Amino acid sequence: MTHQIGSVMPAGYVDKRRKFRDDFESRVVAGPVIFTANATGTTTTIVGANAAPATPTNVVRIGEEFKLFNVTTGTLKEETVFRVTAVAVAGSTTVTFTPAAAVAPVSGDTMKLVGYSNVYSTGEKDRRLVELGFSAAYVARLTENDKDYQLRISDDPGSL
Repeated sequence: MTHQIGSVMPAGYVDKRRKFRDDFESRVVAGPVIFTANATGTTTTIVGANAAPATPTNVVRIGEEFKLFNVTTGTLKEETVFRVTAVAVAGSTTVTFTPAAAVAPVSGDTMKLVGYSNVYSTGEKDRRLVELGFSAAYVARLTENDKDYQLRISDDPGSL
């Protein structure tokens, strides 16, 4: 494992998707899928199975920011950053968000968090890279800059 001696975000991280003015949202996608739809929602809701104690999926909190990804291709559905405004749990979990999406989420569509959750520490980076399928031996050879770049191209290629 390499050692982290400075800032966790690369100094020159420039996200080409941000506008010059009035763009106050981070657009960086970090980490794995947090919610998977199992039914068609509306342009302001996504519907999925209730969380199971043994799995980390379909657990969301009010206030979390995310992006929606397509079921078929796994690609970003739209560039909008959404915010969870309500969570209702009954026979399924319905997550309400704002602003409205261009198209309603369908079964299989997924949510991924926006922010820097996977770069808080070297350990977080290493765990995320292994989750992405990189071997522990490969990850151990990477410098901190290499890890930051690999996470960026793996989790958020649209930022390049």
